[in-house]
Amino acid sequence: MYKILVLGGSYFMGRVFNILASRTGDYSIRVINRGRYALNLENVVEMHFDRHNTGMIRGIVPADTFDAIIDFCAYEPGDISGFVSNMLTKTHQYIYVSTASVYDPYAPAPVDELSPVATRFGTDENSVYVQKKLKLEEELKYVCSNTPGMAYTILRPTFVYGPFNYAPREPMYFNNIINGVATPHPTDAAAKFQFVYVKDIARMIMAAIGNSKAYDQVFNLAAPEELDYDSFLAELEKANGGKVETIPMSCAEIVEKQIPLPFPLQHDELCDGSKITRALGVEYTPFSNAFKETYDIYMKAMRR
Repeated sequence: MYKILVLGGSYFMGRVFNILASRTGDYSIRVINRGRYALNLENVVEMHFDRHNTGMIRGIVPADTFDAIIDFCAYEPGDISGFVSNMLTKTHQYIYVSTASVYDPYAPAPVDELSPVATRFGTDENSVYVQKKLKLEEELKYVCSNTPGMAYTILRPTFVYGPFNYAPREPMYFNNIINGVATPHPTDAAAKFQFVYVKDIARMIMAAIGNSKAYDQVFNLAAPEELDYDSFLAELEKANGGKVETIPMSCAEIVEKQIPLPFPLQHDELCDGSKITRALGVEYTPFSNAFKETYDIYMKAMRR
């Protein structure tokens, strides 16, 4: 049985990972979070405190050896080094969930793990987020290079969807269907984009734990299907079992009226996510199947 320490883990990706991993019986799981949403899962011990309160780490985290730390919630530079330097425990592997947004936006698509990352940043919220993620990736590599016996694994997911998603992506469309609200649909959007199912992320993390093929590696997480707004709408209508009400609009109108839509309009955001399948043997769930499952779970929960 693998011993793992999960940082975060009560929200979207972390919650799904803990649920699926706990069901296997293959993991002894300790979770550190602020305790806002209890997990109440078998084989999972929850420890509630803020990771930034480094003075509590030595007193709460057991002096044990873990096969892996899985970090879903490092957002500020210093989060990783601050935690590792204050823990008495040892770990063989540190798995960090970063983002595919770290790539240079002008790099030829689809980007792979060797493509250049961003070096110039604006002051908007997304730019600041990407810059911090890149700093944390480098921080993790530095910490592992100076900690004998600890390897890193960095995961860069593209648009994540699935149960418990709190980001205004597919839930925005689902809520509009429930409330009978028409969704703006860009008729001239040219961009293509990709998704990764949250359950696939959980399975890929499990495949990486204790796997030397994942040591000191970076992996994109992106299913092979390339969608645009038209094909996404077609998948939404397929999941809905009927037509979805939309308001056709041009991209210019959407930009002018500052209508927030979740996916790019004109510039492709495409990743090659095949490396992790080749290395670890985990396949992506077909988008249509996983999106239908996501839709059904959401609708069942909201219509109770």
